[in-house]
Amino acid sequence: MTTATNNKTSIKAFWASLLLLSVLACSPKEVDELVVISTPYGDMTAVLYDDTPIHKQNFLKLAKNGQYDSVIFHRVIENFMIQTGDVSTGVAGESVDYSLEAEFLPEKYIHRKGALAAARTGDAVNPEKKSSGSQFYIVDGEIFDEEGLKARAERRQELKLSGLFARMLRSERFPELTEKVEYHRGLSETDSTYDFGLAYKRLIFNSIDVIEKEFGDQTDPGYPAWAKEVYATEGGAPHLDGQYTVFGQVVEGLEVIDKIAATKTNLRDKPLEDIRMHVKVITLPKREVTKKYGIEYPQKD
Repeated sequence: MTTATNNKTSIKAFWASLLLLSVLACSPKEVDELVVISTPYGDMTAVLYDDTPIHKQNFLKLAKNGQYDSVIFHRVIENFMIQTGDVSTGVAGESVDYSLEAEFLPEKYIHRKGALAAARTGDAVNPEKKSSGSQFYIVDGEIFDEEGLKARAERRQELKLSGLFARMLRSERFPELTEKVEYHRGLSETDSTYDFGLAYKRLIFNSIDVIEKEFGDQTDPGYPAWAKEVYATEGGAPHLDGQYTVFGQVVEGLEVIDKIAATKTNLRDKPLEDIRMHVKVITLPKREVTKKYGIEYPQKD
């Protein structure tokens, strides 16, 4: 090894030591734990939000315990999202048996490109919209103009009303709705050209008064100006806002999302070849995270 090489090694060691000392010099409140998600397509670094503490601490716990290691991306849809976190597919070998309380903050955190959000079961069986204990997705998304956002708001409204309508059917307190559904189902069974899906959708929207009587006003709030700007420039999946907990953001490696999202999949959106991840936790001073990535932390009282 040459003297020049020794000097370079010494310089690198010096800066590494300096960084470590700067981290150690910070109080626990002044540092943050970020996650690095490593894949065959590259690494993604993500910040987890302090004001979604249930999801943040749960994710960090799973990562530190190695439960995310070797877990596959089991659902991938280009221009939408890449989903992972089923720990039974990794070294853990079994799924978690708990769910997390929702932490919705759509006024701050939206489904912009790179957003980390918790997966969950549907509204019909999960009216409180509780999150999966381990599964999450990362938004790939697409760009939306004003007309596109209007269509996404309509889609969000449709998804929300569909969940509420399904809950009403399951409760058995609304036999008249069940009768109407079965009427249209019967027509579809006797006439192969009858579009049951369209009829069911119309029935839901025609039942808006009954739904609102049971669950209150369901007017869609639309999108604030700042969110419109994000979706028009960065892109995302706006119809999911306010329906799933967004608890973090990829700040490095956005191109990795695109690469994974573009992989070939089967009819169930599962990649034909397993894409596995490993997750590690790194510590950085919060001021450095803010300076480098523009992440603003909640002010403590």
